Amino acid sequence: MRIDHAQLRALAAVIREGSFERAALALNVTASAVSQRIKALEERVGKLLVRRTTPTEATAEGQVLVRLAEQTALLERDAFERIGLSDADLPRASIPVAVNHDSMETWFPEAALAFARLCSTTLDLHTEDQDHTAALLRQGAVLGAVTTLSEPVQGCQIHALGSMRYAATCTPEFHARHFARGVTAQALAQAPVLVFNRKDDLQARYAQRLTGSQQPLQAPTWWIPSTRAFVHANLGGLGWTMNPLPLVRRHLDSGRLVYVKARAWEDIPLYWQHWKGEVASMALLTRAILQASSTLIRRRR
Repeated sequence: MRIDHAQLRALAAVIREGSFERAALALNVTASAVSQRIKALEERVGKLLVRRTTPTEATAEGQVLVRLAEQTALLERDAFERIGLSDADLPRASIPVAVNHDSMETWFPEAALAFARLCSTTLDLHTEDQDHTAALLRQGAVLGAVTTLSEPVQGCQIHALGSMRYAATCTPEFHARHFARGVTAQALAQAPVLVFNRKDDLQARYAQRLTGSQQPLQAPTWWIPSTRAFVHANLGGLGWTMNPLPLVRRHLDSGRLVYVKARAWEDIPLYWQHWKGEVASMALLTRAILQASSTLIRRRR
């Protein structure tokens, strides 16, 4: 069976952009043309490939073909670069990558800048919780991911980056008000806590480890889905939380924040997983990521 590349590109665009209309804009065609290409591809393979939801989603079979489309685009560009075509003659290509929120706010921008100096291919960055970025890799939505998953996703290569250190912090005033008699299960149940979103269980895990309790953390909770606002709220005394150490180190040094308890931190191992294809741009991105992560992520022992 032979598959039309224009149909594959339409499928990838619909999933990447989240709708037929935005896919049409990205491909510089009409929404009707995109719809016809998807319909023809689905008839060709005899499978439903796109769920017409908002945003659009790929079915399991569609995920396989989206991954093929993204891989093909990179291979095409790599092949043309190898035979010496200029940038103007090359097909556009962008590597879809999933990065956890805290890496995006700390070390990953340096990796992106280093990659830009090495390669003209761009990055299509997706942010997600570090425990969930691998799901985007499995779905075919991205070709690489910074993740906590230590087992390689099928068809992917894995590199250990080290560990991101998260510090349990609060203001001195908050500590005096809530933890003067110790960081006990009772104190943690009453002290307000900052949580990024419903996927963020760092605070709950830390509280369980600290108290030896298997019960979920039941405390007044502020849900704040912004890394910078998270730190600002912590500095304002809104609650205690787990922050990436690079973001709060200077506040700890100045005394504006204190550790909830001595050695109140947790090291979260991070890995870079990417498609195994022999593509120069992916190799350059991997090199940039390994270099950037070495300065901001504590190496595993």
